[in-house]
Amino acid sequence: MDQHQAMDDLKAIRQIMGRVRRTSGGGGGWFMVLWGVILLIGFSGSQFLSDVYVGGMWAVLNVSGMAISVWLGIRMGRRSGISSPIWRSILLWWLSLGTFDVLLVWLFRLGDHDIALLSILTVALGYVLFGLFSHWIISAVGALMALLAVGAMLLIPNYFSLAIGVLIGGLLIGSGLWLVREEG
Repeated sequence: MDQHQAMDDLKAIRQIMGRVRRTSGGGGGWFMVLWGVILLIGFSGSQFLSDVYVGGMWAVLNVSGMAISVWLGIRMGRRSGISSPIWRSILLWWLSLGTFDVLLVWLFRLGDHDIALLSILTVALGYVLFGLFSHWIISAVGALMALLAVGAMLLIPNYFSLAIGVLIGGLLIGSGLWLVREEG
């Protein structure tokens, strides 16, 4: 690869990064806040509620989170005034990661803590990779999420759910609010 071709490739990458930032209209932070609140409620509830209620609680939280995410995506697109198919790609990005998690849980018959850790690590991976094309803070948040999740599993397994709710939920809420302020 010659220097001219490398420069053209870098320009193309910068254009993609700019397009993702413009079409999100600074709204990525609101998604982080939303899912941070969901993780805070869901994992804290998982720590303290009876197993009878945990599945229903997560179903309500996940369906509500997805519905609000779609609403936020539509709202951000209208507010930015930029019509772009990028939202479909972002949606398919997260749906494909979720699909792989479902397949791994089914194939390996994972237990509750294993499912939680797999989910957090998959989301962390998604953040790290997505941040490469949008904003460095998202990659940093993903890496920190993975570190906190593994640390909580190894150091305080009896309080894993509570630790995840407080640490990772708080991380998403705080970094999401910071992103809203920076880009908004």
